[in-house]
Amino acid sequence: MTKMLIILSLLALILVGNSMGQLTQIPASKDVYIGLGTENQRVYNQSDLLICAVNVTDINGSKVSTYPGAPLIQFDISNINVTREDIAILVLKAASIKKSGSDSALVALLSIGSEWDEGSDYTTLLVNILPAWNIVKKNDLTQMGSDSDGDLVLAFDVSKKLMDAKATGNSMSFLLEAISNSSYEADFLSRESGQGPYLIVMPYPETEVKSVEAAGEASGTANRTAALPPAVVSALATLPSTTSAKSPDSIPASTTISGLASNASEAGSGAQAAAVGNLINESTNNDGTNKTVGQSTKLNSNQNTNKKLIVPFELGTV
Repeated sequence: MTKMLIILSLLALILVGNSMGQLTQIPASKDVYIGLGTENQRVYNQSDLLICAVNVTDINGSKVSTYPGAPLIQFDISNINVTREDIAILVLKAASIKKSGSDSALVALLSIGSEWDEGSDYTTLLVNILPAWNIVKKNDLTQMGSDSDGDLVLAFDVSKKLMDAKATGNSMSFLLEAISNSSYEADFLSRESGQGPYLIVMPYPETEVKSVEAAGEASGTANRTAALPPAVVSALATLPSTTSAKSPDSIPASTTISGLASNASEAGSGAQAAAVGNLINESTNNDGTNKTVGQSTKLNSNQNTNKKLIVPFELGTV
């Protein structure tokens, strides 16, 4: 599931980048694969596949690993400008993935030297991959990029590696290694196949923070309004935008406390109606007429001056 989200996010970034004209797609300029730890010391440079494999055998109770396929990939980065705000993703497509056991497996990606090409001999390639090969033998996963999902499309974040490579030259190279406690093989498509490795570079998209905040405030207002009794919400909607303080009689009858209570009693029940009903007892004139909102906040002279009127909602300034 996590891998699928990463792929979908990557596709979204590609679409955004294309629409903004800021996306850079760089195909691999060179790719080969070789065998490591085997007697077959060959360089495969004219194949449609990049074999990435580990063979695990049991010898006298100990597991011994050999690597019949270890791809090397190089990108020409001379024509791009990158900043710390850019992101770089290396993507590969596998024609097939094979596992011989139930052990977990992953494909590790490590930076290597770029002093090689597809015509280089085996020794030259070994010189370029030696630092990375030492990391593989130590099983130091902290220095590797990895993908372990088993999907046919693999994606690696190489943003920092691109910045480091750009600071020292115009090429960037990687070694891929299959790592597992049982035999495992991923056959990646090479550049000769037309669907080889790609480096995708673009600025990280920015979010319109103000728009997000405005949407959040609107949502909060809607939630607060929804918490009020429906009759009160209707009464609030009928309030005039401005009301003269000198003419309280001009306030619509529906905005009096008893008017609101009557509407609430008809449209609601339970605690909402009870709360409004309690308010009526403290909001009626001696002659039985309803006090307006402004009048109901005043205490009669024979009432306890410490008594406070509790209003469960706010109607605004009158």
